[in-house]
Amino acid sequence: MKNKDCNLVKDLLPNYIDKLTNSETNTFIEEHLKNCDACRKSFENMSEEMKVDYKSKENKKINIFKKVNNKIRILKTIIFIIIFIIIIIFVRKIVIINNIENKASKANYNNYSKIMIETTENYISRTEYYQNNDNFIKINTKINEEGVSKVISYKLNGKEDIKMFDNGVENQNINKTSIEKDVQYQFLNKSFWGNIGLALSFGSVNDITLYNKPCYLLNVDNYLNFIDKETGLTIKEININNNSVIDYKYTFGDISDEKIENLINNL
Repeated sequence: MKNKDCNLVKDLLPNYIDKLTNSETNTFIEEHLKNCDACRKSFENMSEEMKVDYKSKENKKINIFKKVNNKIRILKTIIFIIIFIIIIIFVRKIVIINNIENKASKANYNNYSKIMIETTENYISRTEYYQNNDNFIKINTKINEEGVSKVISYKLNGKEDIKMFDNGVENQNINKTSIEKDVQYQFLNKSFWGNIGLALSFGSVNDITLYNKPCYLLNVDNYLNFIDKETGLTIKEININNNSVIDYKYTFGDISDEKIENLINNL
């Protein structure tokens, strides 16, 4: 009978230790343990083993939590570094854009010339523009498979005119609309929010040398703009979408009314 009770108690001990048995079973086990040294020893050994096992499981849980916390900490660090780099890039763009704008705005646009050469798959265009205060002349020559066309517009001492030539023959039917000064091309937004938007764009800003000049290369919206660091003016533009290339050349302060008049007289 005792061996039978011992076997029963040993089977119940794991549940007893985990407090899964009812009060009647608890009373039976406890009474048996008082009178049975072997079962009491089994109870003590089993309790110790389960404590060690419990501690092992708890340690595993703690280690898992530590690993998770370490991964979260690493992830936070990576996110912080990424945000920090983005801020640095943004601030650098703002500084460069403002620097470009400040330098470009100092040029004398009341007296300057600009030569612009555009090359595409379908045509080549050369535009010359000379201005001295209110007097100016603009000469655009375009070459394509149909031949050479030229449009000339000018204003000198209040007199203005537009002429157009197709393959050397003047077109008398040209629509002579109002003649206006050329808009100086610059890679500028000329507004605070415009510059912020440009800096927030996904384009890149790099240092590069072009025509032996230190330049900024701005890659924005499929346009590559090479901007002279010294003047803040675009000296080359590449449109990636249509493979067009535009080169710019500027001079300042050496355009006279006599030069504009000579160009007009030589038309």
